Amino acid sequence: MKHGTERLRLLALDEAYELVRVLPTAAEEGGAAAQDADRLAREISARIPSKS
Repeated sequence: MKHGTERLRLLALDEAYELVRVLPTAAEEGGAAAQDADRLAREISARIPSKS
């Protein structure tokens, strides 16, 4: 992410879990957005508590 990029202040935890579940599927399918999907899934996973 570029330095100085504005960040979204709020994302519901359930929405974050859903993104972490969906983004790897997008990454596995390949295409132009695959690397971004993989990176975002890892970044979001690192910022949310583990789902127990």
